[in-house]
Amino acid sequence: MEQDGLFDQLILLGLGENAARVYGHLLKLKQATDTELAGALGLRADRVRSALKELTTWGLAGRHAEHEYRAVMPDVGLGALARQREADVERARVAVGHAFETHRRSAWKNDVESPVEVVTGAAVKQRIRQLVSSVRHEIRRLDRPPHLFGTVNRAELDQLERGIVYRVVYSPQSLEQPGYLSGNVMPCVEAGELARVAEELPVNMTILDHDLAWMARPSDGLDATLTIVYSGGLLEALIGLFDICWKVAVPLHQSGGPQTTIRAEDRRLLALLHAGVSDSRAAEALGISRRTFYRRVEQLMALTATTSKFQLAVAAARNGWL
Repeated sequence: MEQDGLFDQLILLGLGENAARVYGHLLKLKQATDTELAGALGLRADRVRSALKELTTWGLAGRHAEHEYRAVMPDVGLGALARQREADVERARVAVGHAFETHRRSAWKNDVESPVEVVTGAAVKQRIRQLVSSVRHEIRRLDRPPHLFGTVNRAELDQLERGIVYRVVYSPQSLEQPGYLSGNVMPCVEAGELARVAEELPVNMTILDHDLAWMARPSDGLDATLTIVYSGGLLEALIGLFDICWKVAVPLHQSGGPQTTIRAEDRRLLALLHAGVSDSRAAEALGISRRTFYRRVEQLMALTATTSKFQLAVAAARNGWL
């Protein structure tokens, strides 16, 4: 790459102009002192020293002697700088998405048009990510299959860590999905999600703060329709629907009981029993045979001195195992 092209690319990656010039000159030389660099580039000594500090911070230059420096080859030294630029771009994308949603919500308050937006196809997942990035306080969700995203819910785990409140009502069908309980539900519950289970859920729905709700309807697992409802009577009705489902649902976990040590796989099994999932579906969700499932149930009954799966589920709740 020509030196002018290298200079432009280094600036594009976020390197300062003086640092880019010093780095380009160092690449031509085996080694150089800060005084030699200042003379060759016509820069003040303090600016060269500042540029060298920037280069050593990013791993693009190394000190060879007390006042001598060598350049680190680009294929080695530019990785960290490129990753930092990628992180800056991602933060900017989230900030723009948040600003967009803030503006949209403000506009809807004075808009007399229909407070419903419909998104279809490949744009659905990106739109959901934009919406989720703008949450301020709480997300409420009715969770039933089919699901748009994969098993691991990294976005929720990050937001729980930030202090966002999650209240989620799951259908038994969600908990029966292979890997969903262990990969999605339990990690989020352990991180602070308030989770309940209802026998039937009428819709797959998410409510963001008190500002909007969306309902997702996947089609063949590839395409989807996303209906977003903004402030108004329809949103209030959807919030009321969630409140009803939340009240009739049973907690997926209990808190405050004795914290007896129990294996993670047994906790998942007990959660499925507590949610009323059938034996065959529970075994499938856990990835074990029915024979292994029954053997583990018998072991847990022996541990809790119970004689039925119902008694076992009650004992698990009482012991704080869920």
